[in-house]
Amino acid sequence: MFVVAQVSDTHFGNDVQEPSMRCSAVMDHLLAMRPRPDLLVVSGDVADHGLDQEYAAARAWLDRWPGALAVCPGNHDVREAFVAGLGRPAPSVVEAGGYRFVMLDSLVDAVAGERVDEGRLGTDQLAWLDAELAKSAAPAFVVLHHPPTTIGLELMDPIRLMDGAALAAVLERHPHVVATLVGHAHTMSATTYAGRPLLVGGGVASTVTVDAEQLDTVWYAAPPSFALHLVDDTDGTPRVTTHWRALRG
Repeated sequence: MFVVAQVSDTHFGNDVQEPSMRCSAVMDHLLAMRPRPDLLVVSGDVADHGLDQEYAAARAWLDRWPGALAVCPGNHDVREAFVAGLGRPAPSVVEAGGYRFVMLDSLVDAVAGERVDEGRLGTDQLAWLDAELAKSAAPAFVVLHHPPTTIGLELMDPIRLMDGAALAAVLERHPHVVATLVGHAHTMSATTYAGRPLLVGGGVASTVTVDAEQLDTVWYAAPPSFALHLVDDTDGTPRVTTHWRALRG
């Protein structure tokens, strides 16, 4: 059994509620597991404003993790500061336990100093992904920040990945892709995309509620959440079982 811990949307430096204590609680929980997860995936929005001091705090938090690590940027990140502050290229490929994790960069650069919340991969990165997936028949997970399809949330659907159909076309050419892991939506959820699971990791900093719920749309009082993906390939075909966790403050 191969176990992936997926943490998303840490938003270090958030103006409403600095999430450092929430991030620490999540890391404490993961480090206390026996055995620990085999890989920690962080699916974007590491920082809230993309500032150097936010990445310094995030780097100190990530340095607590002793195992394999894979990180991608989100719409709140700033690419150059992300790469410099975390020492992580974007995009990238991380190999662990016989699986490949292809980490994509769906961040759209700010326009006239204004953050762009929707995501795009672009033709060059999609071609890179296609080539990376063709390099090996090892089971692969594709990880990016933005959900590439709608998930039924009025706040999040308009700022999803805008070239999701093009991404699906690439994934459909590679049957060894097991699942797509995303963040951005700040909600623990699952759906199907390109004929495979699309798993949303939840949010550490806050939760985005379902439209019909009589709660704040961005619910800062909700507990930090994350996902544990258990990958079982005993019959030769990887099967993913996801457990979501919300921690008490």
